[in-house]
Amino acid sequence: MILQKVEIRFEKSEAIRFVSHHDLMRAIMRAVRRAALPVRLTEGFNPRSRVVFPVALEVGIASLDEAAEIELSKCLSTQEIFDRLSSAFPPGLKLKAVKDLPPRRAGQVPLRIRYRLHLSEAGLQVSPESLRLVLEAKTLPFQRQREKALQSVDLRPPILALEVEAGDVVLDVRPAAKGSARPLE
Repeated sequence: MILQKVEIRFEKSEAIRFVSHHDLMRAIMRAVRRAALPVRLTEGFNPRSRVVFPVALEVGIASLDEAAEIELSKCLSTQEIFDRLSSAFPPGLKLKAVKDLPPRRAGQVPLRIRYRLHLSEAGLQVSPESLRLVLEAKTLPFQRQREKALQSVDLRPPILALEVEAGDVVLDVRPAAKGSARPLE
């Protein structure tokens, strides 16, 4: 039974941007254990902590605002959870906020993801005119490499906004169940 469900918001710094999503999950799980939070466990032969990450962050990408949901078997104040967790977070991760969520099973789904692409670091420049052409396009076909085959995807539907800001490209995308436009694509 879920007695309390909280959302934690955290930052993944540039220093650990090459940590994989699975390693990031393990780091958060270890921090939860070190903080001695009463996390609810899954049922079955190999019980696991009920910590859910709504979106997987790609390797090589830092983040200013990531989320995870934690189901607890005992109620605690959000301030106590924040204090315990922030002291247990490893270097490179910074806890920003803890808030209560309704204690229901379904996780939250993000409505928008914002990426800032530092193209100038790669020696690339993009004009506002080229971004306007992308936004006016009806389709943006792309071949995504999978394990054994190429997958044809249209990158245009998930793009909500695209602009140049201080030499960087700022991209807003709508996440989808089957995946979304990735920053590198």
